[in-house]
Amino acid sequence: MAASLYHVSISSAEDRGGDSIFKYKKELSITDQQEKNLRGILSKIQSYMTENAEKLGGLRAELNKLIADKANPNVIKIKLQTIARMQADATYEDIASVRAIEKELTAEQMSRWRSMQEEYKKGLQQAVPDKAADTKKADRFKLLMQEFDEYFAADTKKAGRYEELMQELDEYSAQR
Repeated sequence: MAASLYHVSISSAEDRGGDSIFKYKKELSITDQQEKNLRGILSKIQSYMTENAEKLGGLRAELNKLIADKANPNVIKIKLQTIARMQADATYEDIASVRAIEKELTAEQMSRWRSMQEEYKKGLQQAVPDKAADTKKADRFKLLMQEFDEYFAADTKKAGRYEELMQELDEYSAQR
């Protein structure tokens, strides 16, 4: 989670399509000692989060079984409290890791890193609407093609609708 807040993980940020802070070591003027310390912080939190996720997964499965088996509500409540406590502990560890990272980097390094992250986030936000528009266009094209197939499969003479479909297909093609 700390890695997700600051997008500084060693490998998981790269797996999500983001960049590791270590990729920008030169631009951020990170010293070898800082890199070593950051890797230690991130390794520790990643190990904790991985272990915690596995435990939480098991607890959630147990909770789901309790609910499905119509267990005593008090037993379900205890399981929920255990899950909540683990989530709170994970959030605390996340915050503690972020603070350790902030102490490791200079104010200037943190400022530059945060600026880089904001640029990355802006790029993601701009890419999402474009994907949605492309998906809508692709869906509309599929619908038009499906309607053409149905039109010809039925072998009916719907001259008016045929012309409408051709016009829509031409308009769609012009938008691409």
